[in-house]
Amino acid sequence: MDIPNLLKQARKRHGWSQEQAIVRFEQIGRALEIDIPSRSSLRTLFSMFENNRREVPETYRRIFCELYRASDTDLGLDTRSGIIMATPPTLPQALPGAPSPEVITYLANVLAEHTRADTLLGPLYLVPAVQAQLPLIDRLVQSTRGTDRRQMLEVAARFAEFCGWLYQDSGDPECAMHWTNRALDYAQELADPQGVAYILMRKSNIATEAGQPGQGLGLANAALNAAPNLTPRLRAVSLRQLANAHALLAEPREFESAIDQAIQYATDGMTQLATDKARYCTPSYVEMEAGMSWVLLGKPSAAVSVFEHSLTQWPEAAQTRDKGLCLARLATAAAAQGEIERALQAGTEALTIAQKTGSARIRAQLAALRDRLTPVAQLPSVQDLWKQLAQVTHHAA
Repeated sequence: MDIPNLLKQARKRHGWSQEQAIVRFEQIGRALEIDIPSRSSLRTLFSMFENNRREVPETYRRIFCELYRASDTDLGLDTRSGIIMATPPTLPQALPGAPSPEVITYLANVLAEHTRADTLLGPLYLVPAVQAQLPLIDRLVQSTRGTDRRQMLEVAARFAEFCGWLYQDSGDPECAMHWTNRALDYAQELADPQGVAYILMRKSNIATEAGQPGQGLGLANAALNAAPNLTPRLRAVSLRQLANAHALLAEPREFESAIDQAIQYATDGMTQLATDKARYCTPSYVEMEAGMSWVLLGKPSAAVSVFEHSLTQWPEAAQTRDKGLCLARLATAAAAQGEIERALQAGTEALTIAQKTGSARIRAQLAALRDRLTPVAQLPSVQDLWKQLAQVTHHAA
């Protein structure tokens, strides 16, 4: 049986002929200062690479990752994973006894500590720890009955949704969607329409970041329709996600309508008494999230002021990963406006945080920054950062 060639599949997903891919390959190779053979030799090599007749040399792997915006693993060039996965523990065949309230409280406290660590460290070191606990949590859900079952399901749903988030921030949308779907299963058993709405919003966010804005649009609408009495913050965060999908689909009027509503509901949410999972959805959060959509829609000036303001309000040494994402977004918006010096300053700070946290979301934003800097990549002041971005962002999803 023929082994599918991931390089060929990646080229076809971009809609390129082999010749079109070769031209781009040459351009990237020159930018990275990598020696490239003649065009005729490249045609032969491409054919051999795409038909599994020759292994891709290490030097060319960087170019292919840059060309197709994919990782080594995505292209079948390297079987090593960027995440060190934990080996799931071997559990006894018999189900454990029903957990005591103390056990459920313990698990909730562990999750709270993981959540705090994520804002500082990023996902790569947390995925193994969190995933290693999920088999036990699933067993406890199976064995819990009576009044404690609801509490156990709530903890299980939060663990699974958090695991989905970690995988999303690690650049693995398939695993992210798997665990978010598991969280949805738990929320549906709980008959918790507010929880269901939040998880549907999360699924929409995963879909749009994975390059599927149409699916993301549908999931955002599903979140908004999950309950007739969504809290203002839940409605705001779902509308923010709806706006994001509209921007990716190049629908500016729909985007502006959704984002205006999101800001209004987020403002109402500042005084809401009901608890929900979207406490972070303030008006300033919605505005910051809308920033990159303004860049996509050709209005980067609106984004720059929002990101600059957010950074002036940022707590010292708090939410390191999110600060890195804001810096990367600011750099991209500044570059789109031609403010190269500001883009380089913010981009350099964001790059340091991306390397520290391993966040694929920051790397993906830095890939957009690199694209914006490409026309001026030969300027002495830009060359160093541009090359560093080329090395780091080829792993972005």
